[in-house]
Amino acid sequence: MNNYFNVFLFFLLIFLPGCQKETPAESTPTPTNSIVPEITEIRDIDLQSVQLSEFPPPLEITLSTGTNAPQPTPLSRLRNDQGEIIKNENGASFILGQGGISQFKKYTSEEGLALDAINCALLDSRGHLWFGTNGGGASRFDGMTFTTFSDAQGLVENSVRSIYEDREGNIWFGTVGGVSKFDGKVFTNYSAEQIGDGVIFAISQDGEGNMWFGTSAIGAVRFDGEKFDVFGVEEGMGDNLVVHILEDSEGILWFGTYGGGLTQMIDGKFKTFTTADGLTSNRVRNIYEDQSGDLWISSIGGGVSRFDGENFTNYGLEDGLAGLVVRSAIEDRDDNLWFATERGASKFDGEQFTSYTTDQGLAGNNVMGAVLDKGQNLWFLTDGGGVSRLDGTHFTNFTNGQGLAGNIVLSIEEDKNGDLWFGTSGFGVSRFDGESFTSINSTHGLAGDIVFCMMEDKEDRIWFGTGGNGISIFDGERFIQLDQENGLVSNEIYALLQDQKGGIWIGTDSGLHYLHDGQLDYFSAEEALAGDVILSLFEDQTGAIWIGSVDGGLTRFDGEKFLRFTTSQGIVDNGIIRISGDLEGNLWIGSAHGLSFLSQAQVSELAQNPSIILQFQNFTTQEGLSNNLIQQIVPLPDGKIALGSNLGITVFKPEIKSENEIGLSEIENFNSENGYPVKDLTDGQNGMFFDSNGVLWAGTGSSKTGLVRFDYTHYEPINPQQDLMIKQIRINEEVIPWHTLAGEDSTRFGEKAFSDIFTQTSDELITLGRKLSTDERQKLRERFKGISFESVDPFFPIPQKLKLPYRHNHLNIEYGSNEMARPFLIEYQYILEGYDQEWSPVLQRTSATFGNIQEGDYTFLVKSRYAGTSQSSAGEWTEPISFEFSVLPPWYRSWWAYLIYGLLALSLIYPINIYLRNRVLKAEREKAKERELQHAKEIEKAYEELASTHENLKSTQSQLIQAEKMASLGELTAGIAHEIQNPLNFVKNFAEVSQELMEEMEEEIQKGDYEEVTFIAKDIRENLGRISQHSLRADSIVKAMLQHSRTSTGEKEVTDINALADECLHLSFHGIRAKEKDFNSDFKTELDPEIPRLNVIPQEIGRILLNMLNNAFYAVNEKAHHAEGTDYKPLVLLKTKKVIGGLEVTIEDNGTGIPENIVGKIFQPFFTTKPTGQGTGLGLSLSYDIVKSYGGDLRVKSNTQEPSGTAFTIYLPTQPD
Repeated sequence: MNNYFNVFLFFLLIFLPGCQKETPAESTPTPTNSIVPEITEIRDIDLQSVQLSEFPPPLEITLSTGTNAPQPTPLSRLRNDQGEIIKNENGASFILGQGGISQFKKYTSEEGLALDAINCALLDSRGHLWFGTNGGGASRFDGMTFTTFSDAQGLVENSVRSIYEDREGNIWFGTVGGVSKFDGKVFTNYSAEQIGDGVIFAISQDGEGNMWFGTSAIGAVRFDGEKFDVFGVEEGMGDNLVVHILEDSEGILWFGTYGGGLTQMIDGKFKTFTTADGLTSNRVRNIYEDQSGDLWISSIGGGVSRFDGENFTNYGLEDGLAGLVVRSAIEDRDDNLWFATERGASKFDGEQFTSYTTDQGLAGNNVMGAVLDKGQNLWFLTDGGGVSRLDGTHFTNFTNGQGLAGNIVLSIEEDKNGDLWFGTSGFGVSRFDGESFTSINSTHGLAGDIVFCMMEDKEDRIWFGTGGNGISIFDGERFIQLDQENGLVSNEIYALLQDQKGGIWIGTDSGLHYLHDGQLDYFSAEEALAGDVILSLFEDQTGAIWIGSVDGGLTRFDGEKFLRFTTSQGIVDNGIIRISGDLEGNLWIGSAHGLSFLSQAQVSELAQNPSIILQFQNFTTQEGLSNNLIQQIVPLPDGKIALGSNLGITVFKPEIKSENEIGLSEIENFNSENGYPVKDLTDGQNGMFFDSNGVLWAGTGSSKTGLVRFDYTHYEPINPQQDLMIKQIRINEEVIPWHTLAGEDSTRFGEKAFSDIFTQTSDELITLGRKLSTDERQKLRERFKGISFESVDPFFPIPQKLKLPYRHNHLNIEYGSNEMARPFLIEYQYILEGYDQEWSPVLQRTSATFGNIQEGDYTFLVKSRYAGTSQSSAGEWTEPISFEFSVLPPWYRSWWAYLIYGLLALSLIYPINIYLRNRVLKAEREKAKERELQHAKEIEKAYEELASTHENLKSTQSQLIQAEKMASLGELTAGIAHEIQNPLNFVKNFAEVSQELMEEMEEEIQKGDYEEVTFIAKDIRENLGRISQHSLRADSIVKAMLQHSRTSTGEKEVTDINALADECLHLSFHGIRAKEKDFNSDFKTELDPEIPRLNVIPQEIGRILLNMLNNAFYAVNEKAHHAEGTDYKPLVLLKTKKVIGGLEVTIEDNGTGIPENIVGKIFQPFFTTKPTGQGTGLGLSLSYDIVKSYGGDLRVKSNTQEPSGTAFTIYLPTQPD
C-alpha cells in the first residue's frame, strides 16, 4: 500500500502541475499577484452531510494483552562485566548516549592509520593529530591524509606509549625501546642505556624546560638536555612504575604511579597520596587538571577520583561511569569531562555520567584515551578498532535496531504525558517514553500499519490516519475504527486536525470531511476545494481552516466562504504538501516547487475582506533553500523556521523587510552532504516535530538514518578555526624529496654527515615511500640540476627562496587546512602574483598548477574560508599565506646572451647599412619604371573601364576578398617559414657535429682508446636522436601548413575547436614575428576541455581565428611602439568556454582599443582602422558573414581608456543552422 501511495503522490507532484494552465514560478521572491481568489459561498454548494448514526457503529478493538500485548524494547543500558544492568542508589539505570546511534566517524588502517591498536595521541601546535600505535609507529593526520613515522624513518621503536610536544615545537615519542625527539626533519634517539630504562609511559616538560620521562622500572627521569637524573622510590616516588606526569597550573609536578598512588613534587620534595588518603585506587593511570584547577585521577580498577586540593571525591559504576579501568580524562568546550574506560567513553556534565559504546557507533569499547582537535571535536583511541571522531552529541539516529517499529517514520505526535508517537510506513506506530519503544500494529488492534498522520484530541485520545484502512482512535485501552463503512469517502487518510470548536477535519485522497456533533460533512473539488488530495490542514489565528491539496492548490474556509488560491493568485506551485503558521501568525506553505509566505497582516485582513489581492512571497533554491520539494514546516521557539525536504533539514531566520515582505537569513542546511546524519525527509503529517523538551525529531526516507533526533536547543553553529599551510611543491609533476636534493651523498664520517644523510632518508621514505639508492639520488640531482633554495621547512618539507631554471618552469603547489571534521566544507582561492591577473574562482581543490612560467619573481598566495552549510553561512576569508619563488631566464635571454647580441649587432651595422642603401636605391628605380608603365596602361584602358564599371566593381570586390584570404595565408606562410627554419638549423648543426665526432672516433679507434670511443658513440647517438626529433617537428609543421593552405572542399567535418584555435594562435604569432623582427608579445590560453566538437568547415573557422588573432597581435604591437619606456607588457589571451547550446571563443588583447564612435562600423565592408595599404577592410566583414552562416554570433567589447584593450567573442552553436 505504501508503494502505491508513493507512486500516486509522485504522479500528482510531478505530472499534474505540468497539465494545469498555471505554470508554477520557480523563484519569485517579489510578490507579483494581481488576481483575487476564487470565492464560493457555502450556501451556494450542495453540502453533503450524513449522521454517523445512519451507519453501522464503529468497530471497537481492545488493545491486545497477555502474550500478544505490545512489549517495550528498552534502549541500551550501561551494564557490568557480567552483563547486568547497572543502577544507581535510587534504582535507576543509565541509558547509553541519547539511546540511539551517535555521530561517530571511524578511521582505521584502511584510511591510512599505521595500525588499529592506538595507545596515545597528541594535538600539536600546528593543528595536526599524532597517534601512537602498538607496534606500527606513529601516524600524523592533517585532516586529509595520514603519514606514518616508524623505525624506517628513524623512530627508536615502533610501539609508542606516549607523545608530547615541547615548547620549541619538537615532538617527543616514548616507546618500549627508549625516547625519540623529532624536530620535523630528523629523529634524535635516546636509548634505554642512556635513560636507564627503555619503556617510557609518560613524557612532560616542567617550567624550567626540563624533560621528564615516566619509566617502567626506575621511576621518573629528568633530562636537562645533557644528563639524566633518576627519581625513584628511594628519592620519595610512590612507585618506580610511573605512567603519567603532569605539571599543573601552579607549577607543581604530579606523578601517577602504577601501585604507589599519586605523588606530588614541590621544590624537590615528594608527597604521596594513596587509598588511605581517599584515593579510589593506588594504580593511577592518568592525571588531568580541569578549568577550575581540580585534579581528576584516572585509575586502573578504581574508577575516577576528583581532588580539590584537600579532599578526594570518587566516582564509579554506580554513578554511571562506563568502566572502572579509566585511562585518561579530557575536558571539552562545554566544560564536560570525558573519560576513556575499558568499556566505552563516559561524559560527565558535573551532575551525571552519559556513556558511549559500540552500540552508539564507537569504534571499540576498550578506549585507550581521547584527544581534542583544534575544532574541539573529540577523538577516541581504541585498542584494535582504530580511532573514532565524535562530531558532537546534537544528532542521534534511531532505527529498528533500537526498537523503533520501522525505519521509515511518516508522522510524529506528542501526548499529554510527554510520550512521543512515531507512525511508520508499514510497521504501525511506536510509543517512546524516553527509555523504551513500544510498538503497536494491526495485530494489536491498529486499523493499518501505514500511519500517515496522528493527532491527540481534547479528550487525550490519539487519532491515527492510515493508508488504506481508515482511522483508529486510541484512548489508551481500546481502538475505535472509522472507515468507509462508517461514512468516510475513502480509507486513505493523509491529514487530521481538531479546530478550536472541537470539530475534526479529515483530509483524504478523495476530498475533505468535517466531523462534528455526530455529523460528517463532505467537501470536494467539484464545488468547494482547490483539489481533492488533501495532505495538509492548518487553523490560523482567526479560526480559518487552510486546506492544502497536492492536485489543485490552496483553499481557505472560514465557515462561510471557500477561497481558492493557485499560481494565478501568486503561490509558487499548486502541489501543496504542507501548511504551517509561526509564532507571529505568518503563514508558510510548502509545495513541490518551493516555499510560499503570507504575512500575518494579510492573514488578518483576509478575515475582514475575502476579496483582497494577496501578496504571496515565494522562495526556492535561488534564495538559499537546499531543495524545492518542501515536505515539512516547523516553527521553532526562537523565531526560526525549520523545513524538511529531499535534502534534509533547513533552518533559517525570517528577516523582516516590510509589513508583507521578508528575507531569509542565517540559513543552515543539515544533511549528509554537509556531514550530518540526515537524509531525505518523509512527507507524512508532522513528519518533523518539535517536542516539549526542545528536541526536533524528523523521519527520513533512509533505513540508514531512520528517525533523527536533533537537540536543537543546545546546538551551536560550527565555526571551524582552520590554519592554512603549504604542504608540497612539485616540479614538472614530480614529487621531490627536497632534503635529498639539497644534500650531497658523502662517505665522510661525523655527526653532521650522519644527520644530513638520515634527514634525506627520512624525507625520501615520507615523500616517496622508499629509500633511494646512491645512484638514484645522483640521477635525481642531475635531473633537477640548477634548482637552488636556501632552506627546507620542518614537518612539511617546503623549499624556501626557491629558484628554478627555465627548463623547470612547471610548478604544482599543494596546500590545505588542518580542519579535521569537515575538510570538504573548506573553500580556497589562490593567485600567483606575476602570473595571474586575478584570484582564482572559489575552489575546494587543494592544489594549483602553473605551466610555462616566464622568468621573474613570483609570490603564490592562498586563502581559505569555511563554506558553511549554505551560501549565506559562509565564513570570512583567512589571511593569505604565501610561497615565493623565482624562475631564471633561459640562456638565450640571460644578460650575457644580450651582451653578445649587442656586440654582434654593432659589428654588422656598417656593412648592413651599405647593403640596405644600395637595395633601396635599386628598388626606387624599379618602382619609378613600373609607375610610368602603369600610368600608360591606365590611360590606354580608360575608355574600356568606363564601359564596364559595374562588372569591374564586382570583380574588384572579389579580388579584395581573395586578397584578404591571401594576406592571411601570407602571414601563415611567414610563420611556417620561421617555425621550420629552427628545426632545419638544428638538423644541420647536429649533423655537422656528428661528422666531426665520427672523425674523432676514427682517431680514437686507431689509438685503441675504446673507452673514449664509447663516450663519442654515446654523443653521436644523442645527436642522431636530436636530428630525428627536429625532423619530426619540421614534418608536423609542414603538415599543419598543408592543412591550412589547402583549398576548402566546402564539406563540413567534426573539428576540435580547442586544437584548431591553439594552432592558429601559434601560426599567427610566428607569422607576425617573421614580418616584425622586434615584435614581442606574450600570449596565454584558457581552453575549456569540456567544449563539444563542431561539424564545421575547418578552413573557414581557421580563417576567422587567424584574422582575429592577427588583429590582436597588431593592436598590442602598435601600443608597444607608443609605450616604449613604460612597464607595458603586450598580452593576447585566447579562451574557449562551453555555454548553453554551443561554445564561445574569445580573443582578448590589452592593445590600444577601438574608439567608441567607430566600434559599430568595424563589421562594415572596406572599413579599416589600419593605415593605408595595411588592410583591405574585409577581414572582419568576411568573418562576421561566416559566423552568421553557422547560426552563430560575433561580438566585440573595447575600451580605449587604461586599462585599454579589445575582446572579440565568437559564439558557435552545437548544431549550426
